Amino acid sequence: MTVTAGPRPGTAAPESGRPRGPRRLSVPATAGHYLIWAVTLVVVVGPVVPIALASLWSAPLYRSGGHLTLGNFRDLLTDPAWWAAVGNSAAFAALTTVSSVLFGVGAAVLLTRTDVPFRRLFAGLLILPIMLPGLVLIVGWMAMWAPSGYVSSWLEVNTVLWFPVDLYTLPGMALVATTVAAPTVFLFCRTTVLAIDPALEDAARSAGAGPLRALVSVTVPLLRPAVLTSALLVFAISFEVLGLPLILGFSNNITFVSTYLYDNWINAAPPNQGLVSAGAVFLLVCVSGLLVLRNRLVGDASRYTTVTGKAAATRVVGLGPVRWALAAVLATALGVLVVVPLAGVVMSAFTSILTPYVTPWSVLTTANFQAIADHPIWSESIVNSLLIAGVGGLLTTAAIAVVSVVAHRSAFRFRGSLQQAVVWPRMMPGLVTGMAFFWSFAILDPSGAVRGSLWGIGLAFAVRSLALGYGVFYPALAAIGEDLVRAARTSGATWWQAAMSVVLRLSAPAMAACFVLLFVSMLNDADPAVFLVTDRTPVMGLTMLQLAATSTGGAVAAFGVIQMVITLAVLGAGRIFLGVRAHA
Repeated sequence: MTVTAGPRPGTAAPESGRPRGPRRLSVPATAGHYLIWAVTLVVVVGPVVPIALASLWSAPLYRSGGHLTLGNFRDLLTDPAWWAAVGNSAAFAALTTVSSVLFGVGAAVLLTRTDVPFRRLFAGLLILPIMLPGLVLIVGWMAMWAPSGYVSSWLEVNTVLWFPVDLYTLPGMALVATTVAAPTVFLFCRTTVLAIDPALEDAARSAGAGPLRALVSVTVPLLRPAVLTSALLVFAISFEVLGLPLILGFSNNITFVSTYLYDNWINAAPPNQGLVSAGAVFLLVCVSGLLVLRNRLVGDASRYTTVTGKAAATRVVGLGPVRWALAAVLATALGVLVVVPLAGVVMSAFTSILTPYVTPWSVLTTANFQAIADHPIWSESIVNSLLIAGVGGLLTTAAIAVVSVVAHRSAFRFRGSLQQAVVWPRMMPGLVTGMAFFWSFAILDPSGAVRGSLWGIGLAFAVRSLALGYGVFYPALAAIGEDLVRAARTSGATWWQAAMSVVLRLSAPAMAACFVLLFVSMLNDADPAVFLVTDRTPVMGLTMLQLAATSTGGAVAAFGVIQMVITLAVLGAGRIFLGVRAHA
């Protein structure tokens, strides 16, 4: 008996006969797909063009006249202050990267694959700084570990100990930055460690290696892609950081690339906008080059593939009595880096003066919070930030969901470029993002109505956080089988109906997680607002940055407490009601 195979479901029959199955499910590009693609490229990539133009133009773009010139780059490259700033930024980024990689990789291995006591507690404390505003930790470090800080002064007065690092130097600033950067390395490496099949270590042990040697010789080398990715990410972020050098580097006149651009725009009269634009182009090229370098160094990622199916349960390596010594070292490090600075923020916020010569409970006060409530710009900045984070987070989440579906679940011919455009903001430093939208608004909206509104600032914050939200949403989208969409299409649904009723509905939990993280990111962001904020549109992150750069008073700490409370409340609500794990 001969059996003739018919066409598979979802394919067309041969031309000689009538169709014998459902029509082909490939969806042609529609006007909606082209519209989404065009809007995404204009909003995400388009603002970079005015920066390049402003760097090559002799006059500000919002003025008539001007001509093409290389004078801005000549002035930049011949300025000794610029090269001093580049050197300081590179040295700071290198110190931060080395310390963060050593601490982050070591913590990932110890807290994931060994029997060190209190592993969950230590891991929770380690990733806590990454969920809080960076400025909060800077304020806490200044209050407790600065040369005149509470704990450092107490140690010198009452003990023979002293804090060995001056926070107002490059090593001191790198130590503060390590508090936030090390958790990034830890999370990258922890995920990789959990994915490595323990059978590889078993093979090394069968060849005579002990448990610890097998861990070091097998597992640690397989962390290379995660270490390179996190190290270059930390270096790039450290190279363009603004808040830390603006607050701690001012007293010793330590200038970074970011503060150089900030001073020449904000404090110069008139602002050197062409010079700053040339510096922004340099910064963008450097950060983009680091990401390209990462891809070259990692090479073929398949060399590090260790699991083809589901890996076996992770085994814990016993360290014997040494585990208690390591636990003591971790407890001391986390106490110095995390616990004490956060305690300093709270103590500074609720006291009129913080000094070891006066007991804190004798100077308790709520005057710092009252000052924020009484100051119209300060209190308005909190309301504006909540509006931007709430409304902007919702709109950005919806935009990420729609763009991701078109980029990954359609037959749109330009979907590849759409995928790249979504992750493009990851390469743009915050200052560059703010400047890009400043020049875009200056060209497209000469009246300044959009730039002077919360919508303009919110758009810059949204683009800045786009890659973060996409990174949360896409894994859930990839886990949804295409057979469900085919079933909806077979029942007569259009592509858009299938996408809305099946894909987006099933990815609702991921959209909730995306919104929570976008809310926290946009609430605490400050860098893009430097070039966009006005007296009518203050935002909390930039207000706190400006206060911290000019004052160490309790009002800054009170702002920090408010930021911490809002951030932790949102993360807690997301965890309780939406099942969102912040460290995921």
